[in-house]
Amino acid sequence: MFNWNKKENPFASFGGFGGGGLGLAGGAAGGGIDASGGTTATYTSGSYTYKSHTFTSNGANNFVVNSGTGDVDYLLIAGGGGTGSAPQGGAREAGSGAGGMLTGTASVSPGPYPLSLGAGGTGGQAGDPNPGANSTGFSATAYGGGGGGFNDPAPTAGGSNGGSGGGGWYTPGVGGKGVYPGSPYINAPRQGYDGSPGFNGSEYGGAGGGAGGAGGRGTAGGIGLANNYRTGSNITYAAGGQSNDYPGVGRNNPGATNTGNGGSGTGTGGPGIIVVRYRT
Repeated sequence: MFNWNKKENPFASFGGFGGGGLGLAGGAAGGGIDASGGTTATYTSGSYTYKSHTFTSNGANNFVVNSGTGDVDYLLIAGGGGTGSAPQGGAREAGSGAGGMLTGTASVSPGPYPLSLGAGGTGGQAGDPNPGANSTGFSATAYGGGGGGFNDPAPTAGGSNGGSGGGGWYTPGVGGKGVYPGSPYINAPRQGYDGSPGFNGSEYGGAGGGAGGAGGRGTAGGIGLANNYRTGSNITYAAGGQSNDYPGVGRNNPGATNTGNGGSGTGTGGPGIIVVRYRT
């Protein structure tokens, strides 16, 4: 059913237009909204003053409108994926995908608006790639990042699907698919890109996809995207994780906290973030 109170941006892009890019200067009109929840900040962007509410605790949260009506802009970023540990050893682990990145606008009135913030997928568990958890709010869902492939040969060598897909390991490890129009995983407004396939040679693993681009070979994690809803200054979120390389090159780093970045190697994915802002 169509939600008349939600105005989801149709795609993610650079330069402030669409799902994951920079916030437009003329954002949601507040209409005298008084709200609570999360960590607040007030800033000026362009000709407008905004108040933002940032949520960084995994799981259930609430944005509460105490009084007033109007529109709010929201940023939802899911948890990044985590890659399992290859039983064979030898640093046979690809990079994980970033959590999905989604922006939109919703009309609000007094009352609570439940939010759920996605944790990053746990990395380094033997034989167990873990996707990031979804982030939800305002009837929208940002999908958790896909875990990277590991081991060889297939079937465990393929990257998992997610907001952005995890990288594949070795040949024929295919990269996981992201969320975007026409995706065989979830056909929806773009939240991320595919992970890279694996390769039959040095830098065997593919990197995870990010909100701004597909993963590449080895260290070439998919780029993230910038957004200014939190403070008025651009912050980059949702980058893909790097791959390890056989026979022992470890790049086992977790995704940065509250970025939704994919884990590198066997690193755990970065937890997501939710930001809600409105004009004051």
